[in-house]
Amino acid sequence: MHRFCVAICFLLVLITTTVVQAGGEKKTLFPDLAQGLHLYRYDWDVETCVLYVVEMSRHEASLHFEVMLANAQVLGKETVRSMANRRTQRGDRRVLVAVNGGFGVLGDMRGYGGVLENLHIQDGELITQPTDTEACFGVTESGEFLSTPVQMKANLQIGTHTLPLGCINQRRLDGCQVTLYTPRLGESTRTNRRRGSEVILSGLPLPLTPDYTHAYRVEKVSRDGNSTIPQDGAVLWINTRLKNPSVSQFNTGADGTLTLTLSPPEWNQVRHAIGGRLRLLKDGKINETIAEMHHAEKRHTPGKRASVLNLSHEPRTALGYNADKLFLVVADGRQPKYSTGLTLYELASILIELGATEAINLDGGSSSTFVVDGEVINKPSGQQERDVLNAVFITADVQ
Repeated sequence: MHRFCVAICFLLVLITTTVVQAGGEKKTLFPDLAQGLHLYRYDWDVETCVLYVVEMSRHEASLHFEVMLANAQVLGKETVRSMANRRTQRGDRRVLVAVNGGFGVLGDMRGYGGVLENLHIQDGELITQPTDTEACFGVTESGEFLSTPVQMKANLQIGTHTLPLGCINQRRLDGCQVTLYTPRLGESTRTNRRRGSEVILSGLPLPLTPDYTHAYRVEKVSRDGNSTIPQDGAVLWINTRLKNPSVSQFNTGADGTLTLTLSPPEWNQVRHAIGGRLRLLKDGKINETIAEMHHAEKRHTPGKRASVLNLSHEPRTALGYNADKLFLVVADGRQPKYSTGLTLYELASILIELGATEAINLDGGSSSTFVVDGEVINKPSGQQERDVLNAVFITADVQ
């Protein structure tokens, strides 16, 4: 009986008003959730697609943008709802809305399930570096929104030599010649002995931050692979094929300095940041590549899935903003009688319709999830909530 009452109360709070507008029907959801927050379901009849949208006022001081890493470490996955509940349990803020985050390794992939492929900064800690530098979004401590192209510049000085650092907490198969593994990855590096050597470093204060300079000491050099990551240090993986004079200087007892910074410099002030894949909007205009692919399509079939993912109608998740608002959008898909999904061009067009001037594409498909106040309110295409790699939150201060 208690569960029945809770469900009825949830539905009564959920839908309050319906507005018919060009292209579809808009239903307001959770009108009393928080000041400065507006949520609605948008039934877009152009493509028979159902979207869930939240608009957050950038001028409401009690509302915040945050991200969270699944399982509190890179190697591991978790549902969006579980991450939201875990954040709320900290007690200082309550998660009002949560959606799935970026792309990465969802399968096991030789023990690397959970690895992100783009930027993640959480509570000021740099966990993974930017790769698709155009598709990153960050918020500084002062509340400034950033989506300018961002790059990491990092190196390890040892003796009179300098070794460029390419990646943080990434798979060695992702193209980096030099990767730094922090305890945020997991217990060990998951590498093997065939492709590289590993240098165990001590003396590096954690967490790693976007603007970081500190001395380190070489505790050990190993060619066995899968090194244990010290809780008070890091492991440096170096590809055996790398030809750099600094490599021979990494010997037990040697010391040097790790220097890391993000560029442009305003990114060093970021408190929370996430990376996606493909920028959807820049200065109010749709990404030229996405637009060209859309206009080159010879025949448009509503709701059709395609081998080219940009042109395929799929579940989608996106983040956008303008001078006044932050937008989070989840489009359901792969459910013909309910919602077929969107192409990236259509997703970008809807974001413009909402008023966004900047936007990035987050992970979609079965990962697309829209959680409000601890409940999943969309219909994920896998028929159940999927374990994902990270999540995006709108939180409110707890009074």
